[in-house]
Formats: sequence, structure tokens, C-alpha cells
Amino acid sequence: MIVRITLLASLLFLAACASPSQRIARKLGEYGVPPGQAQCMGDRLANRLSTSQLKRLGEISRLNPDRIGRMRVEEIARALDDPRDPRLVSEVIRTGIICLI
Repeated sequence: MIVRITLLASLLFLAACASPSQRIARKLGEYGVPPGQAQCMGDRLANRLSTSQLKRLGEISRLNPDRIGRMRVEEIARALDDPRDPRLVSEVIRTGIICLI
């Protein structure tokens, strides 16, 4: 029992230590972006987006729950489209294209 509790506590600690780029990559992977592209995008977006933009990126699953796991970068950008923040969409699309190469 003690071993299980210790293991669980260690896993929770490691999850909390994930960098912003790792969390972004994991979330993009959940949306359906291929792993290599998601990691590349996570690294770039973590440095280019504000905290509020990152939060919006994390909320896509609420906007489009029926497409989770099957979304392409274009669909993610469309789900994020907001005339008040055009930079978010342009960064996601630009990063998605760069990370295909």
C-alpha cells in the first residue's frame, strides 16, 4: 500500500513538472495532431503565445468534443478563430506548417 501511494505521488509530481511545451504537445496530440508535429508545435507555441492564448488552446475540447482525436491543424485554428485575437490563429497555422517540414 505504501509503495502504491509513493508511486502515485511520484507520478503526480512528474505530471506537475511538465513544461508548457510538453503540455501543449500532449494536448495537440489528444486533438489528433501527429506526435512529431505536436511536439514541434508545442515547443514553438509555448514561446509565442500569451497565457490567455494558451488557455484558449487548451479549451478546444469543449468547443468541438466530437472531433477530439481526429482534428487537423486547420480545424484547431478554425475552433480558435476569434476576431478579437487574430494572432492566435495565425500562430497556430504558421507553426503547424513549419512543423510539417
